Amino acid sequence: MSSSNRSVYFLESNDAVAEVLDFVTILGILMLAFSMIALAGYPILRSAQETRYIENTRQSFVVMADNLNKIALGQSPSQSVELKIYSGTLSTSMDSSINITAKNSTGQMITLVDQNMGNIQNSIGDTVVAYEGTGVWVKYPNGHIFNAYRPLITNRSNILVIPIVVISGNTSVGGTGIARLKADGTPGITSFSNVTNLTMTISGNYVSGWKDYLGDIMDLDDTPDSKLVGHLNSTKLDVYILRTAMYTEIE
Repeated sequence: MSSSNRSVYFLESNDAVAEVLDFVTILGILMLAFSMIALAGYPILRSAQETRYIENTRQSFVVMADNLNKIALGQSPSQSVELKIYSGTLSTSMDSSINITAKNSTGQMITLVDQNMGNIQNSIGDTVVAYEGTGVWVKYPNGHIFNAYRPLITNRSNILVIPIVVISGNTSVGGTGIARLKADGTPGITSFSNVTNLTMTISGNYVSGWKDYLGDIMDLDDTPDSKLVGHLNSTKLDVYILRTAMYTEIE
């Protein structure tokens, strides 16, 4: 039998057909297995990566808060901080405000402060990490807000100290890489002696986090998540407002 006839015979034989079918079947099983591993593993890997990015951003915002609060406390006129962006946006916003009223020593209702605060925020997917009111807040996609760095509001021995940082600046940076935030400002102090029936109202995107924090300091009304109303009914309360107009630039 010639070599060409043997080749035709081999290709037409049952053994050859079986070997080809076995090879195709094994190849198909392998491809299906690899596809299933990729489909199942990719979301897990992506979720783990995003969790790491959020934690890194939280830590960097805590460091940033330490530095920016030096401006708010009059310890430094300016600060410069580097922040990592993970396919998100680092920006400033003016979507929060604070209002404080109280009765003075003659029983007259007065306004201690009525001010937009603003914030600095960095988005990682649907999670946002923000610096607002000298504190750091992490807002998750489900709406839960975690206080990663406590604001500097203190109430001791009927002395209430409230630092208010007013963020200004309309720059923003997006993408992936290193951004630099520069900030400067000078705090001014306003004091109010012997006030009573103090009411604090905060509105913005991180109110539920503020409620968790201020719930240990004052009595809170039952209000929607977009608004906080708290009360201090102590007599002879001395209040010190440290207001800092902080100009920021992101590059």
